[in-house]
Amino acid sequence: MFTRSDLKAAANTSSYERGQQYFKRGYVGKITRENNTFKARVEGSERYKVRLTVEQTGASYRCNCPYDYDGICKHAVALGLAVLKKFGPEVEPSPVPDTSEQALLEALMNTPVTTQLAFLTNLLRTQPQLRAQFLLQVSPAVEPAAAAVAPGVPTAAAQELTTIEEISTEVYEALADLAFDDDALRQQTDYYGDYLEDEGDGMLELADEIIQDALQPFARLVAGHLTQGRLVRALEYWIGVYEGATDATDPADDDYGLFSYEGYPARVLECWGRLLNESGADAQLTTHDFGEAETQAALALLFDRYADAGYPPDEFADLLTTLARTPAVATQLHARLEAGGRPLSLDQAHVLLHSAEVLADDALWVRTAEAHAGHDFGLLMRLLDYYRQHDDRPNLLRLLRQYREQFSHRLHPYILEHLTLAEDEALYLAALEQRCRSTQRLADYEQLRPHWSAGQRRAFVDELVQRQRNAWGGNPLFGAELLVAENREAELLPYLLSQQWSSSSSIPELLALTARTQPEACLDAVMERTEKLLTDTRGRDAYLRITSWLTVLNQQETLRPQVALFAAHLYTEYFRLNALREELRAAQLVRTEQIGKTYRLVPPTPEDDELRELLRARKKK
Repeated sequence: MFTRSDLKAAANTSSYERGQQYFKRGYVGKITRENNTFKARVEGSERYKVRLTVEQTGASYRCNCPYDYDGICKHAVALGLAVLKKFGPEVEPSPVPDTSEQALLEALMNTPVTTQLAFLTNLLRTQPQLRAQFLLQVSPAVEPAAAAVAPGVPTAAAQELTTIEEISTEVYEALADLAFDDDALRQQTDYYGDYLEDEGDGMLELADEIIQDALQPFARLVAGHLTQGRLVRALEYWIGVYEGATDATDPADDDYGLFSYEGYPARVLECWGRLLNESGADAQLTTHDFGEAETQAALALLFDRYADAGYPPDEFADLLTTLARTPAVATQLHARLEAGGRPLSLDQAHVLLHSAEVLADDALWVRTAEAHAGHDFGLLMRLLDYYRQHDDRPNLLRLLRQYREQFSHRLHPYILEHLTLAEDEALYLAALEQRCRSTQRLADYEQLRPHWSAGQRRAFVDELVQRQRNAWGGNPLFGAELLVAENREAELLPYLLSQQWSSSSSIPELLALTARTQPEACLDAVMERTEKLLTDTRGRDAYLRITSWLTVLNQQETLRPQVALFAAHLYTEYFRLNALREELRAAQLVRTEQIGKTYRLVPPTPEDDELRELLRARKKK
């Protein structure tokens, strides 16, 4: 059962509320129902395909939007509400019928012929593909062009074919005859005009639906044979679809160049993979015990058919991995893969690695991983962990040295975590330098410093400081810390002055470092940039920047009186800027007294007047 409560429980508060708004605004398009699955397109900032499946165990949702947070997305909520409105407040899943051959035989025996004939007639009237196949079957002498009741509709097989070649030919002809023009694409949606303006993958989604309609009968046959334990027969159909798809290099029409990037066969095989999953074939392969005899016969079929290539196409690698669940099958796979006489592809290597794991054959696993680690970083990491867990430091170091250049940025964290400086100084320091550059932490530089010459240190610091001056990103404070670490404090002031004061959040920290050795120059810089900032812009963000600069300088005892006078100058000079005055008071940079609801500056002392004259003279300079 599916209710509003189920929908609300599946979404977080925000998604549910937004989904309600989408539903009320009519953003849910036409709903189609196939058994327990409801589909629709939901409008919004983009158009998304949403699917709701109601089962005895609960509801499941699918949407092709990028939402990846807690609960279901707003589009799924909108569809759920629309389904409840159209089909009632409680949606019950359709009972799952017994689809076994025995159940079919009993139904045929117990159902009147007139009822069967009426059902068949309705199918033939509503399904052009099935109608065309029926007419071809009962009228073999009629030319195909004359027998095709619906021109342009591929006659994908809905009945059993005998050989792989027949299946392949049927698939090839169905795919080669597909037309991806306006007429065909428009039939897939009620909003075709919107798809034409879609800059994303909307048109490809329509094309996928056309492809899947052509291949769906074959996917159902594969799933049906797997359900009955007929792995070899299912594999014959699978191979036939694969070979037909790879032979069909182009459709009859592709008006919009939909397959110009990845190619038509690749897109077809991607759709085929989705159909196998949706039809339950993948689940059957994972859970069904086909028996060793049937499994070995299937492997023989697959390897013998592609014996000239050495091993089956990569398209079947996941299938082989799934089947290698027992030592007997894993042993056969090992023997066949190594007997091919040709280098394994990466996908086939992973099949062999899985077989080695099933067989608990460490030597085979290591040998295969060593041969392919350079093509798969994840595999390299697994191999490194293997050597580390087996305390094989020589091989661990060998691999790290061998692949450091190829996978430098990805390997360096591993080196720093699992190696010591004593094991390989050059390797460790190279990784540490890379981390120092990327994270810009002074602690890393302090660790590097004893191992570098004065020239190396100067070159490194010069490079990093120059990068910050050119506003190439990163942390400006790190450049200043490097100058201090190298006793180059005299360079702090020009470095500070080169920063973007109006946008950089690091100015207070840079001021704190520079003011330790050049306080007066820092005060001059702050006064100049404060006046410029107040001339160029307004707003509390700008005022907060100014008070943060003055607060840092106010920590220098020698500057405190001058900072107070400059702050008082700002308070009186810019008396219309109430937000600036508030921030100056909040930072305790001015001395004020409250009279009623207003504030006024505490009258200056004679010493203040003298300092004010000094400040005026400094500003004139």
